[in-house]
Amino acid sequence: MTGIVVALVLSLASPLEPARAAYQSGELARARAELEALLYPLQLHEDPLEGEAHLLLAATYHAQEDPARAENEAVLGLGASPDTKLDPLLYPPDFIAFVARVRTVHRERIAALTAMRRPPALTPSLPSTPEPSPADLALRGTASPSRGWYLVPFGVGHFQHGRRTQGTVLAVTQGACLAISATSLGTALALRGPDGRYSAGDAGMARGLNISYLVGAYAFAALYAYGVLDGLVLTPRAP
Repeated sequence: MTGIVVALVLSLASPLEPARAAYQSGELARARAELEALLYPLQLHEDPLEGEAHLLLAATYHAQEDPARAENEAVLGLGASPDTKLDPLLYPPDFIAFVARVRTVHRERIAALTAMRRPPALTPSLPSTPEPSPADLALRGTASPSRGWYLVPFGVGHFQHGRRTQGTVLAVTQGACLAISATSLGTALALRGPDGRYSAGDAGMARGLNISYLVGAYAFAALYAYGVLDGLVLTPRAP
């Protein structure tokens, strides 16, 4: 029963555990052999595990005073797992400083190795729209608003065609005439009695209000006609 438990624990342990134990106990040759067997050819299928194996092999080379191989393995380890944090309980301070220097000196190579491992991001292709021709752009830039806007009162057509001064004058004068006419008509109707007639005292005021109503209405109609005439007849059509 004990043998089964031990076998189960060993099967669940990391494949790097024997090499890690050999490195910690100072058996560098055995640690190197274990790691080289796992990496060449590659027997590890997870990037963090592969990165840890390369860094552990780099530490082994570093302890054996083989800096060239140690530097290469450190680059491969950081390329496989760039966010790896070295355990200070496992690695000595001089090796941690060595890896920090490698990370700085070979940052471009490490980034290239990391990018090679990441699958390209798939972005949905956008439907291509044809580029407008110069003639289309010219037509868009020179197209003027419809002259039918001149049929709208209060100078709307003049504002649409960029004639702001004429539009302001028409808006103010037509608005004032319409307001005077509507106010006069409303007041005159309010003065009527239940029988629809004015009292003797209100008759004079009602007569003035009716005149004011008619004058305002005619003035509004005249100004509206002038605005339409000015926009459609007196103003030349834009080329």
